[in-house]
Amino acid sequence: MSVLPASFAVLAATGLAAMAFAPFVAAEHRRHGELRAGVALLRFAALLYAVGLASYVLLPFADDQTCFEPQWQPFASFRSVLMVEQFACNIALFVPLGALLRRGPAAAALVGAAVSVFVELTQLTGMWFLHPCPYRVFDVDDVIANTTGAALGGLLAPLLRRVPTAARDRPATPRLVTAPRRLLGMACDLLLLWWLGIACARGAELVLWLTGTSPGAWWEASALWFAPAVVLLIPMLLGGNSLGQHAVCLRARAPTRPKTAALLRWALGIGGLAAAQGTCTVVLGAPDAVLGMLWCTAHACGVTVTRDHRGITGLVAGLQVIDARRSQRAPTAARST
Repeated sequence: MSVLPASFAVLAATGLAAMAFAPFVAAEHRRHGELRAGVALLRFAALLYAVGLASYVLLPFADDQTCFEPQWQPFASFRSVLMVEQFACNIALFVPLGALLRRGPAAAALVGAAVSVFVELTQLTGMWFLHPCPYRVFDVDDVIANTTGAALGGLLAPLLRRVPTAARDRPATPRLVTAPRRLLGMACDLLLLWWLGIACARGAELVLWLTGTSPGAWWEASALWFAPAVVLLIPMLLGGNSLGQHAVCLRARAPTRPKTAALLRWALGIGGLAAAQGTCTVVLGAPDAVLGMLWCTAHACGVTVTRDHRGITGLVAGLQVIDARRSQRAPTAARST
């Protein structure tokens, strides 16, 4: 098997996971009260497998009109060593599917057969008639091998039950404000800055294409850094919390002048990072990776060493970081239940 589809799958799945990470974290905290590491790992494994399977089915795309005849004879793959190896690879390809289903060998085999038939029909019809003829080989042995692999994966499914996925499932119960939880919220803010920067950059490119103008360094910095940072400032001014804090159910409580404190937190945190990287983009032509790493490392260390894990921004702005599910009249220190 070619490594090109696998490489593409890893990159695509990682990008999709980064885009969906903040919504996933927010959903987990509201459904279960916390992020379950085992569930996150299994969800990423399922995403990686789905993208990988699609990649092996569709890639590489046809670049000519070469057509392939279908192979309908069962176990014809056993005629050569190369085809036996291909048969074994197809078995291995569907083992993760059966394991991730966690429904037993029979159910895994049924689902594996259905998915395999869909895959083979996609190849037989030339990607559902998008191509004039099949540019990939339909092989009945692939259905047999894939079904066998899924069934074997179903036998291995009990091993996945050892992955820790338990949660207290009391989403309304306040949790301790811990350093990992604060770092998780900060990671969500960084990923949102990245995602918004890409979205703004693509939108800016469309505007430039429609107007027929050429982009400059200032335009690029504004799209990638300045505009996303301003967007992330809006929820902080309106609610006093960043979107990352909101995702992990945290709230920053300011004793006085909350909007001023929110603006100061933004300037020292995600806004300052975006301003620094945008300036580097204008002056140097590209963001400074070392500066970004140092900035993030400093704030991460600040979260681990400051009282109540308020971090550098909370310390300077005089804020308390508490669980958002606590009452306004609750004691300062969050209690676990």
